[in-house]
Amino acid sequence: MDSYKDISDKKEEFYNLAIKYYYNIDKEYLDNISKIVNKSISILVDHEFIPTPCIEIRLELHHQDDDVNVSSYYLYINEENEFIDEFLY
Repeated sequence: MDSYKDISDKKEEFYNLAIKYYYNIDKEYLDNISKIVNKSISILVDHEFIPTPCIEIRLELHHQDDDVNVSSYYLYINEENEFIDEFLY
């Protein structure tokens, strides 16, 4: 995590990476999602079970019938942009 500016400058790349990983999820679940909203990118410095430091990328998922947030997807990557973990709720 060399610099906050590096992350800020590459935020669209980070969101695109998270979307790419999200689309690897079960296709039945994806059918109900019509909109993905880029929500946040954070540096995670301490966590109980995720290796840190890492980058946490959050996407908000909206239902196809209405524009309401139904869940969120979190992708955790290291500073080399390698997958660490993901969380969907």
